[in-house]
Amino acid sequence: MSFMGCPQSVALSGLPGCRFRNVYQNLHMDLNKIENLRISDVIMLVTKGELRKYRVPNLMGEYEMRGIRLHHYPFPDGTVPSVDNVMRIIDTIRQALDENRKVLIHCMGGLGRACVIASCLLQYFENSFTPDQTIFLLRDLRGARAIQTVKQYNFVQDFRSLCEAWMDEDIERSVSR
Repeated sequence: MSFMGCPQSVALSGLPGCRFRNVYQNLHMDLNKIENLRISDVIMLVTKGELRKYRVPNLMGEYEMRGIRLHHYPFPDGTVPSVDNVMRIIDTIRQALDENRKVLIHCMGGLGRACVIASCLLQYFENSFTPDQTIFLLRDLRGARAIQTVKQYNFVQDFRSLCEAWMDEDIERSVSR
């Protein structure tokens, strides 16, 4: 986000403390790192069921105990969020950045859902970025598996037109009230 004057202000990661199959992370070490990076807001994309599945059922409370603002926008792994939720997430991140706060976006692995949101965020704030450029950038940062499914890829490709339609609907709703 350096083009916005916000270098190193938005981070992507996998699920802190995740313990599943061959992944065994230490929750307290992960949370300490988040605090050391001065991250104040977390956009969590996993469901409460996933928190149990990946053995971090108390993660939401851990964020609260550490004074980290949690913004929970869950949607199932491998899928895409509604345009309404993406716009809410973007607005949440914009507000945090306006107040010079740092944001972490995470899903389970930090590759699918988190990268979809990051791509939409980049496209929203920087009109010169094409969807393919955002995907390339995210794959360079997170690895070749960033943006994992065809649904996610198509959503990223269609985001600008979906966003424009959403804004037109929002204006129509406001006028009809």
